[in-house]
Amino acid sequence: MNNEAIAKLLKQIAADPQRWEAYQKLAGLMLQSDEFHAAEQYLLQAISLQPKGLQLRLQLANLQMRTQQFSAAHESYKVAIKLDARQAQSYYLDARALKNLGRAQEAILRLRTVTKLDPQHIQAFTECVDLMLQVQQFEQAIAVLKQAVSAHPEHVHFHYRLGVLHQQLHASTEALACMDAAINIQPDFAEAHHQRALILQLQGQPERALRAFHHAIAHQPNLPVPYNNRGVVLCQLGKYPEAIADFRQALQLNPGYASAYCNLGLALYENGDTDEAYQYLETALKHAPSHTQARYVLSMLKLARGEYEDGWPMYEARWQVIPATALPDRQLLWPGNTSLVGKTILILAEQTLSDTLQFCRYVELVKAFKPNQLIVAVPDALYNLFNELWGHDVVIQVIRQDGRALPHFDLYCPMLSLPLAFNTVVTTIPAVLPYLHIAGRHQQPWQQLLGPARRLRIGVNWCGDASNKYDRLRSIPLHLMAPLLKMEVEWHSLQKEFRREDHIMLKRFPMLECHHPLLPDFTDTAGLIMQMDFIISVDTAVAHLAAALGKQVWLLLPAQAHFRWLQQPETCTWYPGMRLFRQAPGTSWETLIDQVHQAITDVLSQSYRSE
Repeated sequence: MNNEAIAKLLKQIAADPQRWEAYQKLAGLMLQSDEFHAAEQYLLQAISLQPKGLQLRLQLANLQMRTQQFSAAHESYKVAIKLDARQAQSYYLDARALKNLGRAQEAILRLRTVTKLDPQHIQAFTECVDLMLQVQQFEQAIAVLKQAVSAHPEHVHFHYRLGVLHQQLHASTEALACMDAAINIQPDFAEAHHQRALILQLQGQPERALRAFHHAIAHQPNLPVPYNNRGVVLCQLGKYPEAIADFRQALQLNPGYASAYCNLGLALYENGDTDEAYQYLETALKHAPSHTQARYVLSMLKLARGEYEDGWPMYEARWQVIPATALPDRQLLWPGNTSLVGKTILILAEQTLSDTLQFCRYVELVKAFKPNQLIVAVPDALYNLFNELWGHDVVIQVIRQDGRALPHFDLYCPMLSLPLAFNTVVTTIPAVLPYLHIAGRHQQPWQQLLGPARRLRIGVNWCGDASNKYDRLRSIPLHLMAPLLKMEVEWHSLQKEFRREDHIMLKRFPMLECHHPLLPDFTDTAGLIMQMDFIISVDTAVAHLAAALGKQVWLLLPAQAHFRWLQQPETCTWYPGMRLFRQAPGTSWETLIDQVHQAITDVLSQSYRSE
């Protein structure tokens, strides 16, 4: 402490007690020695002598902020603002005090005033937006950022933050324009390239997104997140080896990156390496036990392996991963093995028509728990089929899932949660066939139309819903079926809809009888199926319908098939008697068609010998 200077100032004050500037200087000397209380007292003395001294008020307020007297600081700043309402810095400092008091809205108003009085005050724009986002005033934050961009068009981060906020509010076109502006100002702005890539990905432009990720990584090659996100886009484009390399690089940069382990596992699974995929998904859960995506994907691998005891409980993670309508109250979820006497239970169909056709077999098992009423909510496409099956049952009521309010129920269970409710393992799968039936009135028109079979009669279904994520794997181009369609067989198409290219090919295959105008409903399809000797189908609802009706089905599967088909080479535990034709990894559909051709040849040969 400068004792000599202090003594000199005290002497001046003794000679003239009105010398307010001496008190101000003493306060400054006290602050140099962290004597905060003494400094405050001297400033108060100076203010008592010079009450309209703006700098004295600001010095006191700043000292009060430094000593965390935020309420007192706010009062001091208010006085300073009254003394000179045009000083932007006073409003800015008061906003800091209000922020520390938890009075965010008042702080925002102060900062808005700063930006009006002094548009060059960059920090005021930044902190105002921060507070607005904190209190979820998103539209107001956009307005402030636009003001900031207008005042500081060269400031790259204002463009970037405005783009991020636009994207959060699902205004992707505006977001992309902001990222482009940021990159024009600073071409090596890696995070803007990265954010631009994410926006393009969400817009459904994976190729452009991929190029943007390349730029982000080129400008900042040591961050794991862009590699992980680029890997996701590469998976969308079916470039699995490149995606796997990116996920491995992300993990090299961050060995604890749970999402990268999960994505690597998924990419390996899609690429046909299920064993290594299994290991990485387990590793993801070790790093992040609540990682729902990893739990969901690993559950499907476990189910494909027949590890049902662990797989079905983990499969409940699907509700956090698959976009779906909201479930009813989880407290009302039926866990299974509890009495339903006197109660109404709702069974909800979910996911695809195939899933509903496969797992509706559990409805009769639920009925064994003697509910007062059992309501089954199904997609409109299956309503007539199931209503005819259970319409005369006084306990079971079939309703359409059409978005209308659900009827009263006491408990509910999603259809694919029923295996968990019944503790299903591979050896206890309810597989008594048929569990679906179709009335004779739906079969008679087909019997009359088709007449007696001229030769072996086979129904064929070569493609499914084109919007299905895995359709490119499961559906077979019609022209590849040519070796089969040329055989001495009575072929009938079970397709309700055709692809554009199918219409061209059908002209080349007059031996394939098409019935799509007569298949408006699954009851009609079921009636046609019952006229066939057996069915050849890819993995679609038609295959499930035929198998559930008790028809023999030959199922054509890609190397990476749905978990429901397990990893059994030729048989299916869910549908006894079904014959699986599964692609070997790295082989083509043509190879599989050759195998089916030989199998039909064997059937025809046996039929000839039996005659």
